[in-house]
Amino acid sequence: MKTVVLKIEGMHCDGCAETIKGLLAVEPGVKVSSVSFKEGNARILYDPAAIDESKLVSAIEKGGYKVASTG
Repeated sequence: MKTVVLKIEGMHCDGCAETIKGLLAVEPGVKVSSVSFKEGNARILYDPAAIDESKLVSAIEKGGYKVASTG
């Protein structure tokens, strides 16, 4: 398992954070995610054998949000 924290731009409320959490939940290999509107980021625990960071970014961006950085 691997954890990544992604800085996300474009969230306007806690509902946006829940939307992103839902987008991540359906991705294969994502075990747990927590998304914070207040902190502007997502912390994702995932299986790198099943999904990579670029696919996590794509899942978030298809919801209309922008991933500004990883860390």
